[in-house]
Amino acid sequence: MTFVSPGPVLIDLGFVSLRWYGLLYALGFIAALSIAEKYLCPKDTTKEELSNFFVYLLLFGLLGARLWFVLLNLDYYLANPAEILQIWLGGQSIQGGIIGACLGAWLMDRRHYLAKLSAAATVVPLAQAIARWGNFFNEEAYGSVTDLPWKLFVTHTGEYHHPCFLYESIWNLLVFAVLFKSYNQARPVRQISAYLILYSLGRLAIEQLRLDQILVWNTLSAGTLMAIVGMVVGLITLFVVKPAKSHHN
Repeated sequence: MTFVSPGPVLIDLGFVSLRWYGLLYALGFIAALSIAEKYLCPKDTTKEELSNFFVYLLLFGLLGARLWFVLLNLDYYLANPAEILQIWLGGQSIQGGIIGACLGAWLMDRRHYLAKLSAAATVVPLAQAIARWGNFFNEEAYGSVTDLPWKLFVTHTGEYHHPCFLYESIWNLLVFAVLFKSYNQARPVRQISAYLILYSLGRLAIEQLRLDQILVWNTLSAGTLMAIVGMVVGLITLFVVKPAKSHHN
């Protein structure tokens, strides 16, 4: 299967345009929230409270994702400051988004924080799986040149590449399936740990294929570094932090 992007713009009205990237982010959020409200709402938490918590996660997640991406490309954005706010053009770091979402939501809503974060960690992989297709339309998140039956055509290289966005989308769907099944049995801290470990494990493997990497210290890709950090944090949380009493249904 050959993937050829029709372009990043879904509808162009002249004065404003709707981009696939933004639409898929929105669809991912709606899908994740809908499932969480229906199946994962913690006890002693209303659907409205859970919805508000998810909005905090989204807003602070977008802020953290953009800030981290800008910091990783600081020289470029210092030269082009007007583009910092143009998030519809792409340029989000999921690791920065996770950090921003967790910190922001904790500042805004600390009531049953771990229980609500556990519900969010369960469905976030689904949102990520959907949003990853925004990279397809933007021709991002691609790997080395390949002649496999499944491949992504990248316009500016003129060649076919590993569709890393697809690999990560599939991995995230698998992570979602595992976490959804384990939700009622796992305590909140354990569920959050499982998300960090499983997501980071897949990202670490897929990152080794990618060509569009941002290097830290000119040696290690930012994605690899943050995946390692995510796994370490997840393992520490899993084996060191005493799990809190479950607030799941």
